Amino acid sequence: MKQQAHSRIERGTSCWLAKQCAKPNAYMYDADIAADLRRRFAQSRRFANASLWLTVQRRFVYVEGCIRSRNAAAGIEAFIKRTPDVQLVIANITVGSGKPNYAVMPER
Repeated sequence: MKQQAHSRIERGTSCWLAKQCAKPNAYMYDADIAADLRRRFAQSRRFANASLWLTVQRRFVYVEGCIRSRNAAAGIEAFIKRTPDVQLVIANITVGSGKPNYAVMPER
């Protein structure tokens, strides 16, 4: 926690002091971003056949999971990036039914 403290504080504070951000802490955006994404995904059928999970942290959105088509996978980052206050989208998505490129729980 101590190792991350400086960068965690710096990301929001420097932006706010430069008058480029409305809130003094990058984490203060997360709840609004998550709520907006939840609403937008519920209204869209584009990713209905996907199994995705999102993590919102400091205005960054991490999207992981599986999606059926390359077209849908190509559009996921742009779809999320259109959400107000999202600074960066990091996608770790598998297309089709291949082996995920992230750690999963072993089968029993």
